[in-house]
Amino acid sequence: MGQHGQVKTVADGYAVNKLLPMKLAEPATDEKIKLFEAKRQEHEAAIAKEEEQTSSKIKSLNGKKVTITAKATEKGGLFKGIIEKDIAKAILDEHALEIPVDLITIDEPIKTVGEHAVKIESKSQKATLTVEIVGSAI
Repeated sequence: MGQHGQVKTVADGYAVNKLLPMKLAEPATDEKIKLFEAKRQEHEAAIAKEEEQTSSKIKSLNGKKVTITAKATEKGGLFKGIIEKDIAKAILDEHALEIPVDLITIDEPIKTVGEHAVKIESKSQKATLTVEIVGSAI
């Protein structure tokens, strides 16, 4: 079974009776193949540019600090755990950098006040960010 963009050779009957009527395939002309290749290269270039931008953002965050205020008990326990989404929002608010949530790594939700090290990692760049959790009264 072929994937989107693959050129496959199939039996004439299968193509005429099933694939073409259901618009699951189209004849692979030289013009269509060139058009697809151009789109694929454009798409790969866009992905590479986005990865480069994300890597530079992550590099600029290495060693930086963000502060998150959360409701906490007198002993320093948080009522709600801080997750990757909360950290990404704090980075956006304090450093004006939009970091995808899936690049932020914490072992488990942060549930205590204080400083915590958080890893941010893309395919080509790694950074450690300090997240300071400040407790506020109920």
